[in-house]
Amino acid sequence: QRAGMARAVLGALAGAAVAVDGAAWQLPQLTVGHASAQLSSSHGSRVAFAAAPIGSAPSMHMLNAGVAEHAHVRATRCLCMRLGDSSEDIEELETTYMSAFEHFASSPAFVRNSWGKAPVLLEEPVPGIAGSFTLADVQEAVDTDFLEAGLGIADGRGGWKMAPVSEPRGTSFEDAKLRYEDVAAGIAKGTVVFNSAGAHVPKLAAICHAALRAFELPNCLNLYLTGPGVVQSAPPHTDMQDVFVLQTSGAKHWRIYEPPPPARRSPANPLARGKGDDALSLSELGEPLIETVLTPGQVLYVPAGFPHTTSTCHDGENLDQEASVHLTVGVDSHIWGLNMLAARQGALRRAGLADGLVSTQLDADDYWFGMQQPNRAGFLARHTGDGDETVATQLASLTRRLEPQRWASTSEPELIELLDAEAVADELQSHARSMVEIQRGMYAEAMADDGTPAMPGMPRVTLFRVKPHLDRLEIAMERHVQWFGGAGSTGVTGSSKAGPAKGQKPSPAGAARGGSGFGAGSNAPSKKAKGAKGRKKK
Repeated sequence: QRAGMARAVLGALAGAAVAVDGAAWQLPQLTVGHASAQLSSSHGSRVAFAAAPIGSAPSMHMLNAGVAEHAHVRATRCLCMRLGDSSEDIEELETTYMSAFEHFASSPAFVRNSWGKAPVLLEEPVPGIAGSFTLADVQEAVDTDFLEAGLGIADGRGGWKMAPVSEPRGTSFEDAKLRYEDVAAGIAKGTVVFNSAGAHVPKLAAICHAALRAFELPNCLNLYLTGPGVVQSAPPHTDMQDVFVLQTSGAKHWRIYEPPPPARRSPANPLARGKGDDALSLSELGEPLIETVLTPGQVLYVPAGFPHTTSTCHDGENLDQEASVHLTVGVDSHIWGLNMLAARQGALRRAGLADGLVSTQLDADDYWFGMQQPNRAGFLARHTGDGDETVATQLASLTRRLEPQRWASTSEPELIELLDAEAVADELQSHARSMVEIQRGMYAEAMADDGTPAMPGMPRVTLFRVKPHLDRLEIAMERHVQWFGGAGSTGVTGSSKAGPAKGQKPSPAGAARGGSGFGAGSNAPSKKAKGAKGRKKK
């Protein structure tokens, strides 16, 4: 409703040629489908793993070269002008988050024992994270842009849902615009969520950019704000992303649990439990793997599919007098079909072979084994040697494991040839790189946004800047789906023959905006979201 009013006011802009830096620039057409601009195991570990110490990440200028590095340098300078900081301050901000992410990405122990398998808490605060994004930053972002936010609610009729933070007050652009006072009122009631804030807010885009460099996999950043004294700021639920939670101010109580067996609630998506119409009760879960209060500077890793619940009070006491502000950087492997179960489904379809498996009815160990990423995808390639199995043999191994009788008389070389597994491995690698490069451009452009509207005197709406990148993500995902033969799924839920869930479109558009918080999992389109399984239960 609010976005519709904005479109009416900004209609004269859509499609108009505007002079930008001396060149003609065509504003993208805004459609209803893009109105919201939302991008949308084992025991927990508290011990530090062997990795470079926090703060010792390499210089940002040593990490990449060429065009991407040039864009990063330009973005850094523009961001300096916007924030009034020196280039050294901005370099320190990016290096801080790069250090935190590299602490995980460079650790063989983390990859071997925790990635996709177990939550990890960095109890020692990471210098520079505390206070790096506060309510003052939120207010600046809301006041200077046309942003959307949701209020997480649990109404007792299913799982976590999202309600509007506010309703439009009239028919003008200003009446349709979200105000910070609306956000403040929402924080007093519960948790306010800005999905994919990293695509819109320059300061947060720098964090996403650092995560891309560290993990070399697509990511998305959501912003969560919760007032003090909220007994349940998020009910038990799971997410499709492997998430890194970064507490920047206030405090929040977290409990993370072992995933329940997928078959227990089939066909519910194990990566979107406790969302929408699906309720996830604490009675389905055991004792917490990790129970902790996150304070400013601390970092928590939660694998995809691990149930968790949060609050800002504990034992009847408020954890802090300030509102809790935390950033969630979600690594979007499963959203974009970058897991081995998705690869198996696509390979069978491409080869014209039947696939009668329903992923949510698999044994838990088989399900999580299938949810592993290709072992040479992104940062995982750093930890894979010449003697380790290839992605092609990884695919053949999973295929045989899930249907041992079917493939009993087929040798590994024959199965690799039958699945055209080498070509599948190359496609997965190409697809991952394509998604990362598109996001690299999106986040670099967001960092370079100095807050100036597209036309003098007109309101600033970052939706226009973000939309072309979302379109490129959708096109790249559609190409990936079509490479496997189209029609079926290549990602996260149910059987490979299932169609979209109720209310979903069979299109990759939604996953591009899904974000990594509440709502992302429950609404991910079947084309890209089926099949994702991601972790080996220990």
